[in-house]
Amino acid sequence: MRKTTMALLATSAGLALVIGAKVESATSPHSALVATSGPPGAQSPAGGSSTNPGAPTAAAPSGGTSTPGSAGASAGGRFTGSVVDTRYGPVQVQAVLTAGKITDITVLQQTTGGHSSQIDSYALPQLKAEALQAQSANIDVVSGATYTSDGYAQSLQAALDAAHR
Repeated sequence: MRKTTMALLATSAGLALVIGAKVESATSPHSALVATSGPPGAQSPAGGSSTNPGAPTAAAPSGGTSTPGSAGASAGGRFTGSVVDTRYGPVQVQAVLTAGKITDITVLQQTTGGHSSQIDSYALPQLKAEALQAQSANIDVVSGATYTSDGYAQSLQAALDAAHR
């Protein structure tokens, strides 16, 4: 009886965590992420503190760069996102926009070495396909590649922000 009760409690707790995580991811899309830079524990613009040393943080805002002559998303061009430093290395992407639509995404920097290269080899094509389909940086995290996924989404959002200036 005691084992059954413990098993039910553990199952209920696990289920609550899964449901809570799913609800959180649905209500906080990547495009709304606030990128911060600075030492761990620094105040973020939202008033919270950045205490997770492994969480992705954006590098100093570069503002993104675009191809000369491009005047925003309607004209199109190449827009480079900021370098996002993750626990396993930097991630940076460049978005190509044509008539306001994302037509291509190139990875300029990615995590390297050991298992990170293997993870990126399957995660980056999935992230690109999803971003092209969504036409935004509001994409799901690839299972097993959380840091790469978050860095990719943040860099892509910076590139899209640069395109809409």
